Amino acid sequence: MKMVEGGLLTPQQAADYLGIKLSTIYSLCMRRQIPFCKIGRLNRFKFSDLEAFINQNRCEATSNEFPI
Repeated sequence: MKMVEGGLLTPQQAADYLGIKLSTIYSLCMRRQIPFCKIGRLNRFKFSDLEAFINQNRCEATSNEFPI
């Protein structure tokens, strides 16, 4: 994944990394649910912030929910 100057990702790159639509990235930004940097009118994302976002929203599996 190619990063822009300063190690920041564009919204499209962030969406690709997270495997979600670009519109979802913008929605998460508007609701302040994902960390981003504002550079002028542009939103940029730190790779480490995206990794932290993934870890914070991770759901652990439990072994008792679906017996085989």
